[in-house]
Amino acid sequence: MTGRKKKDKKKGKVKEAEKTVDEIQLRRDLRKQMKMSDDSAKPAQQEVAPDQPKYSEDIRIGGIEGGGTHSTLVILDGQGTRLTEVKGPNTNHWALGMEEAAARLSGMIEKGKEQLDIPKSVPLDCVGLCLSGCEEESTNRQLVQTLLQSYPHSARDYVIGSDTIGSLRTGLESGGIVLIAGTGSNALLINPDGKTYGCGGWGHMMGDEGGAFWIAHRACKYVFDDIDDFVEAPKPISYVWPAMRSYFDVTDRNGILLYLYSKFDKSTIAGFAKEVAIGCEKDDPLCLKIFEDAGHVLAKHIIAVSKKAHNDLKLAPGGLKVICVGSVWKSWKFMEKGFVDEIRDRRVVDELSLLRLTTTSALGACYLAAEKINCPFVKPYDDNVEIFFHYKREHRPDEAETPVIAESGNDVVVCDKTTADVRENGQNT
Repeated sequence: MTGRKKKDKKKGKVKEAEKTVDEIQLRRDLRKQMKMSDDSAKPAQQEVAPDQPKYSEDIRIGGIEGGGTHSTLVILDGQGTRLTEVKGPNTNHWALGMEEAAARLSGMIEKGKEQLDIPKSVPLDCVGLCLSGCEEESTNRQLVQTLLQSYPHSARDYVIGSDTIGSLRTGLESGGIVLIAGTGSNALLINPDGKTYGCGGWGHMMGDEGGAFWIAHRACKYVFDDIDDFVEAPKPISYVWPAMRSYFDVTDRNGILLYLYSKFDKSTIAGFAKEVAIGCEKDDPLCLKIFEDAGHVLAKHIIAVSKKAHNDLKLAPGGLKVICVGSVWKSWKFMEKGFVDEIRDRRVVDELSLLRLTTTSALGACYLAAEKINCPFVKPYDDNVEIFFHYKREHRPDEAETPVIAESGNDVVVCDKTTADVRENGQNT
């Protein structure tokens, strides 16, 4: 064996010894590779920006209910827990202009964030806006665009609709009617298929029958016409005329013209309706007449939209559900007779229940915002409302042969005419 071969053989033995050590190391390396392979098979966790919510309880959802007089903001977390509430001014963009309405909405949101120690640079995840005057899709988009551009740190996204939608979504899950009688009036029916039908909501120049402005204006008009000997008031003005002078702080009708024209403010005029309600408490005949008439016209709103209500709403336990919103409903006892007479005489509605919200309709705006960002939580609809009046017509033999026809979508249902059985708080009246 030559010296070179001996060297090669010796190198081979060294390599074999080294190879033994390498195999142990290779096994270790293999175990590491297998572990790394298992880890890489797991779905990679996406990095979340510091201002993005990681869990449902970190989500912040806002909802604003805005009327012609004041507004309310509620902020919830992702589990539906109420965190804070903020009161604010009128946010009707038709009365204020788009820029001012957006500024007021943003101001309320920022105040709510401040109460929760949310940094100014961190927007809410979504805010629902259910506002008076937000019935048109084009102007709604414009308001949202103004908010996103001018106040990008208030909220990442918005969902917008009328104040009636916010009220309905606060108390009813599958649909029904909302009848607002606050500064103005407005009725909205939402069927289970999502289709909506409205009546009123045209403002003080073209409608608002049964609202506070309508009540106040009607009282003032009776006084003006009676003193002019133009049209005699249906009842004496002995309470209303002194109440007008006191409320507007004037001595004659010329002083009131200032509030009607050069210094016109709808909410100021509407505020006089409270004095008319006080007159009802004092049994003033003219005040009682005005509120009874308000009951008639509010019932007409329900009759108008109920013709398009689906049968599953009409035939539900308690009949057609109507959520009643607004300060005028505080005087229900003075409107009841006019309301019931109108419903009974028209014979369109067989059964209905009037409900009042036990909480702010800003919650309904929050629910809409939660749905917009797919944030599900249990909504306590039944806890948000209470029934304060129930009406039902019972069959009368002499009317059984005359049918009443009700439409539900494309279906026509024939029912027997009935007489009225009216209950308030479960009692016969």
